[in-house]
Amino acid sequence: MLDCNLATRPFYNERAVHLALGIVGLLAGGAIGVGLWQAAELSRERGRLAAAAERDEGAARSAADETAKVRRTLAGVELDRLAAATAEANRLIERRAFSWTEFFNRVEQTLPAGVMLTSVQPDVADGVVTVTLGVIGRSVAEIDAFIDRLETTGVFTGVLPRDEAATDAGAYRTLLVGRYAPAPSPAPEADR
Repeated sequence: MLDCNLATRPFYNERAVHLALGIVGLLAGGAIGVGLWQAAELSRERGRLAAAAERDEGAARSAADETAKVRRTLAGVELDRLAAATAEANRLIERRAFSWTEFFNRVEQTLPAGVMLTSVQPDVADGVVTVTLGVIGRSVAEIDAFIDRLETTGVFTGVLPRDEAATDAGAYRTLLVGRYAPAPSPAPEADR
């Protein structure tokens, strides 16, 4: 083993050490400079991205608002469609509740011998039944008698003749339009 005291020996390569330390210092300074430049670039890039994100969020909010408005519009359209379907269903139920047997029994009881029934068209709207009867009579007086008999039943009101015309056979054809309001059927009594 070699015994030597390095502290007592002179060092002749001081310039090389200073040069190496200077190069290391310059490299460290250059690295710090590049780091600061990259930090500044990243900061500017972050600002651009933040602005783009804010713009995109605004566009997303606008699209969400537009979507909600379209949904509300479609919901309104759907509600209108549902209301129309409900009204149609109610009309069909009202027509189904119309008693043809009772109606024809009343007409048969009041029909004079000189009048023939050619067509019947009920129209149910809002609980009111409007009936159009097509009739042919031997005379206008017999048709007037039929109108009077219908109105005396109490279930036909406002019966008026429309579109009167004479036929080739010497009879009279007319449409009678009036309201038909049969008495409501009594409710069944509850068992006691």
